[in-house]
Amino acid sequence: MQATKEIKTSLKREYSMCSNAIAFYKKALKGFEQKYNLTTKTFLKKFEAGQLGDEADYFDWHAFAILLAKWRKTQTALRSSIQ
Repeated sequence: MQATKEIKTSLKREYSMCSNAIAFYKKALKGFEQKYNLTTKTFLKKFEAGQLGDEADYFDWHAFAILLAKWRKTQTALRSSIQ
């Protein structure tokens, strides 16, 4: 019984860390969207098709979008485990 409670406490802590990471990446993506006047979805299509240059921001934007998706997936898995 105690192990289950400790595991749930750990999972809740991990869930909170996911929430913080998601907030960070969402804010970063919003900054790129405003700076370049593109949605992240449109940016990803153009970037992955090779239609944009090699600016460092583009590589960060791409990486942040991928990381955001991974954190969201992890958060979803944790949510179902905590309930």
